[in-house]
Amino acid sequence: MDLSEIRVKIDKLDDEILELFLERMELASDVAKYKAANNMVVFQSDREKFIIDNVKRNSPEELRKSAAFLFMNIMDISKVSQINEITPDAEIPHIKEAKLRPSVAVQGIEGAYGHAAAKQLFKSGNISYYAAFREVFEAVENGDVDYGVIPVENSTAGEVAANMELLESHGVYICQTTKVECAHVLAAKHGVSEDDIKILFGHEQAIRQCAEYINNHRELTVIPYHNNAAAAQMVSENPSSELGCICSEECAEMHGLDVIRKHIATDPNNCTRFICVSKNVEVYDGADTVAVSLSIPNIAGSLYRLLTKFAVNGMSMTKIQSKPLPVDIRLKYPNDYMFYIEFTGNIENPVVRKLLKNFGDELNYFKFHGNFKS
Repeated sequence: MDLSEIRVKIDKLDDEILELFLERMELASDVAKYKAANNMVVFQSDREKFIIDNVKRNSPEELRKSAAFLFMNIMDISKVSQINEITPDAEIPHIKEAKLRPSVAVQGIEGAYGHAAAKQLFKSGNISYYAAFREVFEAVENGDVDYGVIPVENSTAGEVAANMELLESHGVYICQTTKVECAHVLAAKHGVSEDDIKILFGHEQAIRQCAEYINNHRELTVIPYHNNAAAAQMVSENPSSELGCICSEECAEMHGLDVIRKHIATDPNNCTRFICVSKNVEVYDGADTVAVSLSIPNIAGSLYRLLTKFAVNGMSMTKIQSKPLPVDIRLKYPNDYMFYIEFTGNIENPVVRKLLKNFGDELNYFKFHGNFKS
């Protein structure tokens, strides 16, 4: 046979496969109705194992894994359909509007990037400052403030892992996000030149973001500081002319420092993503992104099978990152791996709610982090 003849035969087989697939999905719908009527769960592990073992047994050795993978995909698609058909829909209670004049917690002091992010989100918010990010989370969780604004990811330095771990361990929800341009400058007291500076202070993330400048000035002793704005305040109050800091131009001006050199970040478009967290679920108009954390077993194909649920439901995954499981969960399920995932959707959509319920019912660990506008 030439290529055109082979393709004709393949097209014929594809038509037959499609017809059989559609027939199988109709039968899957009947199965769903039966399970619903008899209070049965959708996922039947023994039944699935029986089918896969039978497929492997009837396949040549060189195609055994491929055939098993094909049928697992078919069954996963079938399960998604069954879940959407029979899972009881339940509203997720949530607040639909942000408070007009809220109390907002940020880490650091006035002039920090967290302060700038809070002002972007809340023009008339009452901002209070905390020494540590953990204290911000605790203030929101305890109801001491309405919202907390936290940096979670930088375009140069990557994820702020410690803050993502705090998100995991506290009972708060993401309700908004914003990005702040981090146009780092080198600042020092009035009259100090670049050559005078021997010691440079800055937050560890800012230091990483200015790595190229620092590598080109090996004479500098670089000392991490808990906050850029606090570093600027310290330099302004210290009598030494050998101190410099990394901060924003606005922050330098606020603390009476001179900008010695502008644009010292390696990436000229350097920016940081902040999340706003609330004690209760708050979902505003235009929310298009859902964030969750979940665990899956460390077995071949488990991540692919998880992704199938998003794909079949027409949900685009915008972020996925492997994370360490909370200690108590890791001790209980040592072979599980956790992922933080953001995907397109809104909890007003019943399909999204059913997917979240399915995760909560089937997975060893699941946490809903919120629904917000990306």
